[in-house]
Amino acid sequence: MEIKFSDMIKEAGVVGAGGAGFPTNVKLSSKSEYIIVNAAECEPLIRVDQQLLLHYTDDFLAGLQIIADEVQASKAYIAIKAKHTEVIHQLNKKLVNYPSIEIYPLQNFYPAGDEQIIVYEVLKKVVPRGGIPLHVGCIVCNVETVINVYGATKGKSVTSTFVTITGEVNKPSTYELPIGMSFKDALALCGEENLENKVGILNGAMMGNIITDFEMPITKTTKAIILLNSKHLLIKEKSKTIEQVLKQSRIACIQCQKCTDLCPRDLLGHDVKPHKVMRIANYGLTDYSGMKTALGCSECGACELYSCPNGLSPRQVNKMIKQELRNAGVKIDNEGKEFSASQMIEYRKIPVNRLISRINLEKYDVPAPLISHNYDLKKVVIPLNQHQGAPAIRIVEQNTYVEKGQMIAKIDGDKLGANIHASIAGIVTDISSDSITIESEMEVK
Repeated sequence: MEIKFSDMIKEAGVVGAGGAGFPTNVKLSSKSEYIIVNAAECEPLIRVDQQLLLHYTDDFLAGLQIIADEVQASKAYIAIKAKHTEVIHQLNKKLVNYPSIEIYPLQNFYPAGDEQIIVYEVLKKVVPRGGIPLHVGCIVCNVETVINVYGATKGKSVTSTFVTITGEVNKPSTYELPIGMSFKDALALCGEENLENKVGILNGAMMGNIITDFEMPITKTTKAIILLNSKHLLIKEKSKTIEQVLKQSRIACIQCQKCTDLCPRDLLGHDVKPHKVMRIANYGLTDYSGMKTALGCSECGACELYSCPNGLSPRQVNKMIKQELRNAGVKIDNEGKEFSASQMIEYRKIPVNRLISRINLEKYDVPAPLISHNYDLKKVVIPLNQHQGAPAIRIVEQNTYVEKGQMIAKIDGDKLGANIHASIAGIVTDISSDSITIESEMEVK
């Protein structure tokens, strides 16, 4: 019996590799007029998409065509920054065989890879506030996700992910890393074994979180490890507590509205007004309607790391209020509203080069080529929840042998989630409520 496309993807454990890990079988279960591949490499310093498109061109294009056919899309766009001329040249050589796939060149601005921004750039359609691209007839996929879909059609499960390791490292590079490998082991590939006074940022300088525990495992959604000195500007900014943020805001916010002027989501017409949220927080106001503007915030960080002249953090205040509203059961209400982009959207894009300079990352803005490496890992710790939805339920017992690629945890029934597979062959030496540990057979002996 022929296996359904969505079942192949679900079986392989494919999730959105560049974002929040939404299960891909669910995303591709709908029909859509357009497919957009997000190859914008939105965050500074990350090089994964560029390397994948160069080295896995055939798999990528085959996977994209399969997806387009499955969702019955009339057109598929590869949205990539025009500056990546080598990648575009490589793609164009192959696209003669794919008449329904087209490259869409993007300007070099931040946040070009925001899902809703990229839909507007390519289709000139505004996704409703709090909505998804499907609301305007579009599905957006990440480059690595497309390649993983192609692999799933060939019976290959997701056991690794591609990660750029950069910053204060001897040799910035991009690697294909086994899921469950520790950050410490990953950094050792770049010659970084002494991590004293070093702090990492996970996935992106703008939106990423600080890493202080380097024993954390690589997951399906890990895209970058940026290693910096603990005294770097970015680390100081990201280390502020919400109490510090609010105190600084009360002292120094001058209501200049620059945070709102440059807010990418407000420029889409989503009525996101960070300066109003700052005002409410600063003066202890209880303007519920004013607070609701925070619900549309994408937390891109443009307001705190680029636009604010006093170095304040509207993003963190937005994030705090957004969580409070959610806890209170307040949801986005778009009833009776139509969304259209501001006339200023073309003139208020944040140049990436200027952003990199502003956050003091210029010396790290270097190539990070894809490096092949033969891994001899002694141990992996594989989380059971690397995706949106419910954690996977383990289906292996302790002290049993598993092969690489073998399913070790399965999503329960029709729940939202993703299957998990062994990234190395070895013995299951520990099972906890949130992870499965596998050690190589030689190590166990």
